[in-house]
Amino acid sequence: MDTEQEKDNRGPAPRRLTPYEQYLQQKRKRRTGRIIFWVIVVEAVCLILGAIVLFMPKDDPEIDDLINKKITFNYETETDRVVTFGLAVPKPNIDVQLLTINDWSRPGIAVNDIKKIVIHYLGNPETSAQENRDYFESLKDLQDTYMSANYVVGTEGEIIQCVPDGEVAWASNKANYYSISIENCHHDTSGRFTDATYWADVHLVAYLTERYALDRDDIIRHYDVTGKDCPLWYVEHPDEWEKFKDDVMTYREECRTLQREMVDELLHGEDVDETEKDVLREYLDSFKEETVVEMETSNQDLWEDLKKRAEQYGDH
Repeated sequence: MDTEQEKDNRGPAPRRLTPYEQYLQQKRKRRTGRIIFWVIVVEAVCLILGAIVLFMPKDDPEIDDLINKKITFNYETETDRVVTFGLAVPKPNIDVQLLTINDWSRPGIAVNDIKKIVIHYLGNPETSAQENRDYFESLKDLQDTYMSANYVVGTEGEIIQCVPDGEVAWASNKANYYSISIENCHHDTSGRFTDATYWADVHLVAYLTERYALDRDDIIRHYDVTGKDCPLWYVEHPDEWEKFKDDVMTYREECRTLQREMVDELLHGEDVDETEKDVLREYLDSFKEETVVEMETSNQDLWEDLKKRAEQYGDH
């Protein structure tokens, strides 16, 4: 048995809760449990939503463009594939008489890139293409002006090449360094071309624009570079100038149509005899035949000096 002193050391016995107090205590425990449960549920939902947002695909303009892009298929026939191997426009008859390398008419400087075809008129009536070519050649001795052109077209439709396509000719001022220049002969001071000159020009320009992948807007006048009245007839008759460019593009399209028809006939014609096939094959082979002129070069250190000196002569 506990002694009286031991009872005093243990302190008073705990009070027993009444039934009502026990009910309240259990109610508080149940409420705390429900709060903890819903806190856990809310946190779990937040975590799930966050994960969905984090891993959800973002808007990508490139993907949207791909989705919205209309897909088209370009169907190419056998004829189309063969036609792409060669130029449609045949090379006109060109008399290659290259000038001697010299500072005054053929400096031997490579152009950066061929971007324009520039049309000129010579301004000296009743002179021939040959006479003008020879005059350009004489400038190496005269040394009194800078002047030349890549091509000269005569009143009978003859074409003389004086400077290779890839070299500078002193003709079109600042455009010398990215263009091919064509001078044209004429009979009188009006500067109007003969029919032979006109159509030789059309054929030459069509060939050059196709060869160097140029368009209608890449055919320009000297006037369009500097404001000089050259070629005079086309400066004074702008409608005639537009017609000239239209004729160039029409001729190119006619050549494409003819090429396509001939190639298609060669590939699929049943009534073509061997002789005709040989002619067609020769035509196709001619696409690849070009007279390649290796460019000679002068001392490239003269480039800047020549450029400045030539530009002092504002007409060329």
